[in-house]
Amino acid sequence: MKDIPAEVLSYIMELLRELYFGEVVLIAQNGVLIQVERTEKMRVHPWTGIAKPRPWTAETEKNLRKTIERELQSLYFGRLAIVVKQGNVTHFDRLEKQRFMDGDGI
Repeated sequence: MKDIPAEVLSYIMELLRELYFGEVVLIAQNGVLIQVERTEKMRVHPWTGIAKPRPWTAETEKNLRKTIERELQSLYFGRLAIVVKQGNVTHFDRLEKQRFMDGDGI
């Protein structure tokens, strides 16, 4: 995959920073990031209201940026879902697809 433009990576990080529960999904085709999706889950506690994520440390953000870039480097077709729970990135779900170009399938 080609490098992610700095502006796009900053946008992805901003989406992740704002989430308390949800995920950001990155879609790749032909080794190029073509789409970014965000799904937010709003959990409301009857006494405390809507929780807000805490700010990340510089080290956390740096490590997350590196991990996103590394995971996308080898993704030619597929999706990378970055899952956020209670304001923290908990894991990545990666779905890689294989295309059969001769039209006959397997």
